[in-house]
Amino acid sequence: GDNIYPSGMGLEEPERSKTEDILKSQFEGFRNLGVPVYFLAGNHDWDHSGKNGLAKLRAQERYINDFRDPFLQFLPTAGSMGPKTISINKNVVAIVYDSEYWLFPHHEQNIDQEKNQFIADLKNLIDQNKDKTILLVSHHPMSSYGDHSLIYNWKDHIFPLTDVSPSLYIPLPGLGSLYPLLRSKALRSPEDLKHPLYADLIQSVTSITKDHPRVLFISGHDHGLQYISNDNIRQIVSGSGSKQSDIHQRKPLKYGYNKQGFCVVDILENDDIRVTFYIDKPKNKLTKDFETIVDFAAEQ
Repeated sequence: GDNIYPSGMGLEEPERSKTEDILKSQFEGFRNLGVPVYFLAGNHDWDHSGKNGLAKLRAQERYINDFRDPFLQFLPTAGSMGPKTISINKNVVAIVYDSEYWLFPHHEQNIDQEKNQFIADLKNLIDQNKDKTILLVSHHPMSSYGDHSLIYNWKDHIFPLTDVSPSLYIPLPGLGSLYPLLRSKALRSPEDLKHPLYADLIQSVTSITKDHPRVLFISGHDHGLQYISNDNIRQIVSGSGSKQSDIHQRKPLKYGYNKQGFCVVDILENDDIRVTFYIDKPKNKLTKDFETIVDFAAEQ
């Protein structure tokens, strides 16, 4: 998700060609190596949750589909929540859905019925795959300790402009403390985990996954790397392709890194799931920074 930052696919030239090139740069190398590529939408692909969101999403889907490559796909169908399945092997399945559809503020009609149908369809897929490991993939995480968690530290109160740019270390004590309050109360966004719409999404999804013994949530959204193990949630956040944001240390956060990197999920021959985080060190040196075997039994 957030494949084209900050406002999704351009609808007119020259922005259309520019954004097409951005998207192509993300899959061309992989497809040249024969690696399948699946694109999922984030809130920025939906016009940064703007009024042209659906049009821009359909334009992105159309561009990808025009390649007529069965191993290059946009999932789920633009303008729907899904869910869609990707069979990984006989013991592992990925279930993909568009979480921004749930949160998007500019639908032309009430989507409560669509939400109910999505939850029913997701439950059906969970039940069908009760004996498999499920990789549940969406742009928005079910748990996170990044900016969208609305957790703040001393730096946010003294240097609030670092939320706009990491280099803007301009001290604004007192005034800076207004920002966390305003964002939490007056400037509430559905993109933040504590917003009622987002909280409803989390509750609705996790209520039907909590009894499945092997679910791994995989998401982006917050600009950092996280691995979280808490109650019935095993959550990967791999959202630091370009931007960066603070990751706040809490007990369920087993790994966190606030700069560039990515996560690799390996399915081992014994069906264990290995999670490895790689980070971009100075001088472009790629470094393995964390590795673990997912303990699905922990804290059940």
